[in-house]
Amino acid sequence: MAFARPFLVLSGLGLLGILSLVPTLGPTIAQIQHLPDAPPLSETALAAILLVQPTLLLLAAVAVGVGLSERAGLVSLVQRRCRGQAAPETAAGGWLFALLLAALAGTVAAAVDLVLRQLHPASFAGIPRLDDAPLTGKVMALLYGGITEELMTRFGLMTLFLWLGTRLLRRKRPLWLVWAAIAPASLLFAAGHLPALSGMAQPDTVLILRTLGLNGLLGLVYGWLYASRSLEHAMLAHMATHVIFWIATPFLVLLGL
Repeated sequence: MAFARPFLVLSGLGLLGILSLVPTLGPTIAQIQHLPDAPPLSETALAAILLVQPTLLLLAAVAVGVGLSERAGLVSLVQRRCRGQAAPETAAGGWLFALLLAALAGTVAAAVDLVLRQLHPASFAGIPRLDDAPLTGKVMALLYGGITEELMTRFGLMTLFLWLGTRLLRRKRPLWLVWAAIAPASLLFAAGHLPALSGMAQPDTVLILRTLGLNGLLGLVYGWLYASRSLEHAMLAHMATHVIFWIATPFLVLLGL
């Protein structure tokens, strides 16, 4: 039960994010069906196939997180609750701070994105603004981005990196080692957004660097919150960042950006 219950609960939360992808799969399915050698499968079957990979990645990441996070000195409040453990003092509060940090990081990212759009309009042709998303896209951003991506990159990858570091050094985690785990997880988190970018346009150097830079910066914020507070603080900040995109972007445009 020490493993099974938190694994099932956290996997269930992550699967909500996987399911939020379903309404957004239409263009990808249509593209597959128009291929010359497209398999004779229904839209439902193709959707299920497209969801297999992120589901497997999610389950593997949750298994790693549940098994190694506490050994690496990291905290998931949901996991502790499933095990009947109280939240540590360092992770019990700080929710407002996480929201404020997300607001700052999200506003900076939105401003940089708008400036780059002005400087390189040809690069952003066909790329929607950060606030230009349908309801299904916003739901996906909150659930898949805020929950599933955090389970994959922070709870899975970052936990693994930090645990490996502490094992190799045979000592408790120094600050530099924490950041050595945060940074590559953030880079992989940023790189994970490149396939979606390729689906919208042919990315050039500007778009690639913008995607890696902004998402990498946000990944550092979420990683630091996970390391210093809890996984759930990182999830909250990730969700709040998307909300800030939707609020701050039109406001910044009114200010002339």
